[in-house]
Amino acid sequence: MLRIMKNFTQLSYRERQKIYRGLCEGRSQREIAKELERPPSTISREIARNSDHIGYMYAGEAHAMARERKHENIPKIDKNPVLKGYVIQQLKERLSPKMIAGAWPLANPSQSIVAEAIYQWIYGPEGERLGLKKLLLRFHKKRGLRRKPKTTQIKNRVSIHKRPDVINDRVELGHFEGDLIFNSGSQSKNVLTLTERVTRYAVLIRNENKRTGTVIDALIEHIKKTDLRIKSITFDNGSEFADHMKLNELGIQTYFCDPGSPWQKGSIENLNGVLRRFLPFSKPANEISDELIGDINVRVNNMPRAILGFRTSHQALMESRVKSAPPAVEAFQNVSV
Repeated sequence: MLRIMKNFTQLSYRERQKIYRGLCEGRSQREIAKELERPPSTISREIARNSDHIGYMYAGEAHAMARERKHENIPKIDKNPVLKGYVIQQLKERLSPKMIAGAWPLANPSQSIVAEAIYQWIYGPEGERLGLKKLLLRFHKKRGLRRKPKTTQIKNRVSIHKRPDVINDRVELGHFEGDLIFNSGSQSKNVLTLTERVTRYAVLIRNENKRTGTVIDALIEHIKKTDLRIKSITFDNGSEFADHMKLNELGIQTYFCDPGSPWQKGSIENLNGVLRRFLPFSKPANEISDELIGDINVRVNNMPRAILGFRTSHQALMESRVKSAPPAVEAFQNVSV
């Protein structure tokens, strides 16, 4: 199983102070790393880079040197005017950095760019000057360390790490990921979003509040109304999914991500980003109707998706019905599209 690494961030001035103080106290690099919750290799590299013939420099000098080195590294986008113009134009067309990074090499085979480099440039000095982060579907004032994840209180939860390979490898229909999205004016009214892992087929259900009874009961009602046969759903650890055992009683297995690890259900995170094209956060929650959600649901399922070779989820579903042997086909036999 692949290990997911946390995003690396530069050492802060305060952290460099602690390194300097720790060395003066005769502490080992491993002890200092443990206190800072950093890998020992990070501390070793920091000391090697910012030491002179006497030893590790005082924190202020080390920090200044690090900042100078950082400024010497001109972003790849700033070095290439054509790439820079392309990125800006595509952002204005509401494409995500991931889409931009994927499409650029198709027209420029000898060149490449990764989505993270685009994000860093957007949040860097030039991107800030141009106001580019406002062109992202979801943006933050700053990119930095997240708070430590909270523990979960959901009872009888089954960890995503116990999810079988048939789900992880996307070889069987009927396995979903689920989440809630909210809009301006209410942190109670919401839309339950579901996506099937093989076809990325979306199901949207509007709720008046986020109480677990409301959310889960609405899902069960939708399942019975449409005869949508779901085999499993993977959720995060929000309290709105605490009544998941009701789904278990219907034969639907539920799995839960690690606390604070939304990337473990990346398909639904991606769908939520796509939905913001049609349901921006700025749209007041009290203006969102069942009819609107139904229209958006149809539009999303008929969008060409890069992950599907630019087929739509609707097309992928139809093909899967033909190619898959029972009981996988039955999972969607009565789903309206």
